[in-house]
Amino acid sequence: MPNPIPHKIPAATKAWVKKEIKNMRELHKKIAKEMNVDLAPKRAKWYDEFLERIQRPGRGFNVHFETRRVIPDEEMPKKPRRKDRVVW
Repeated sequence: MPNPIPHKIPAATKAWVKKEIKNMRELHKKIAKEMNVDLAPKRAKWYDEFLERIQRPGRGFNVHFETRRVIPDEEMPKKPRRKDRVVW
Protein backbone atom coordinates (compact mmCIF):
# COMPACT_ATOMS: atom_id res chain seq x y z
CA MET A 1 0.00 0.00 0.00
CA PRO A 2 1.57 3.30 -0.98
CA ASN A 3 2.08 5.97 1.63
CA PRO A 4 -0.79 8.47 1.21
CA ILE A 5 1.13 11.33 2.85
CA PRO A 6 4.25 12.36 0.93
CA HIS A 7 7.06 13.42 3.23
CA LYS A 8 10.83 13.59 3.29
CA ILE A 9 12.90 11.89 5.93
CA PRO A 10 15.90 13.95 7.05
CA ALA A 11 19.35 12.42 6.53
CA ALA A 12 20.03 12.59 10.29
CA THR A 13 16.90 10.51 10.96
CA LYS A 14 17.88 7.93 8.34
CA ALA A 15 21.35 7.69 9.90
CA TRP A 16 19.86 7.29 13.37
CA VAL A 17 17.50 4.52 12.19
CA LYS A 18 20.36 2.71 10.46
CA LYS A 19 22.49 2.93 13.64
CA GLU A 20 19.58 1.67 15.80
CA ILE A 21 18.99 -1.29 13.48
CA LYS A 22 22.68 -2.20 13.69
CA ASN A 23 22.63 -1.94 17.49
CA MET A 24 19.47 -4.06 17.76
CA ARG A 25 20.92 -6.76 15.51
CA GLU A 26 24.07 -6.91 17.65
CA LEU A 27 21.98 -7.06 20.81
CA HIS A 28 19.80 -9.81 19.35
CA LYS A 29 22.91 -11.82 18.39
CA LYS A 30 24.31 -11.43 21.91
CA ILE A 31 21.06 -12.47 23.60
CA ALA A 32 20.54 -15.41 21.22
CA LYS A 33 24.08 -16.66 21.95
CA GLU A 34 23.53 -16.31 25.68
CA MET A 35 20.19 -18.13 25.55
CA ASN A 36 21.10 -20.90 23.09
CA VAL A 37 24.82 -21.48 23.74
CA ASP A 38 25.92 -20.16 27.12
CA LEU A 39 22.86 -21.34 29.08
CA ALA A 40 22.50 -24.71 27.28
CA PRO A 41 24.36 -26.77 29.94
CA LYS A 42 22.39 -25.11 32.76
CA ARG A 43 19.11 -25.63 30.91
CA ALA A 44 19.92 -29.35 30.43
CA LYS A 45 20.50 -29.57 34.19
CA TRP A 46 17.17 -27.79 34.86
CA TYR A 47 15.37 -30.29 32.61
CA ASP A 48 16.97 -33.23 34.44
CA GLU A 49 16.06 -31.76 37.84
CA PHE A 50 12.46 -31.21 36.76
CA LEU A 51 12.07 -34.73 35.37
CA GLU A 52 13.56 -36.18 38.56
CA ARG A 53 11.29 -34.01 40.71
CA ILE A 54 8.06 -35.11 39.03
CA GLN A 55 9.01 -38.76 39.61
CA ARG A 56 9.96 -38.33 43.26
CA PRO A 57 7.47 -39.84 45.74
CA GLY A 58 5.92 -37.13 47.88
CA ARG A 59 6.51 -34.53 45.21
CA GLY A 60 5.14 -35.42 41.78
CA PHE A 61 3.32 -33.13 39.39
CA ASN A 62 0.39 -30.87 40.23
CA VAL A 63 -2.76 -32.14 38.54
CA HIS A 64 -5.30 -29.92 40.28
CA PHE A 65 -4.93 -27.55 43.23
CA GLU A 66 -3.26 -29.76 45.89
CA THR A 67 -3.63 -33.01 43.97
CA ARG A 68 -0.28 -34.35 42.89
CA ARG A 69 0.63 -37.33 40.78
CA VAL A 70 3.98 -39.11 40.53
CA ILE A 71 4.81 -39.71 36.87
CA PRO A 72 5.91 -43.33 36.20
CA ASP A 73 8.94 -44.17 34.00
CA GLU A 74 6.82 -45.39 31.10
CA GLU A 75 5.10 -41.98 30.85
CA MET A 76 8.31 -39.97 30.88
CA PRO A 77 9.16 -38.19 27.62
CA LYS A 78 12.17 -39.31 25.62
CA LYS A 79 14.96 -36.77 25.19
CA PRO A 80 14.88 -35.38 21.63
CA ARG A 81 17.97 -35.72 19.44
CA ARG A 82 17.83 -32.11 18.32
CA LYS A 83 19.38 -29.19 20.21
CA ASP A 84 17.19 -26.95 22.33
CA ARG A 85 16.53 -23.54 20.88
CA VAL A 86 15.03 -20.70 22.87
CA VAL A 87 12.75 -18.49 20.83
CA TRP A 88 11.90 -15.14 22.38
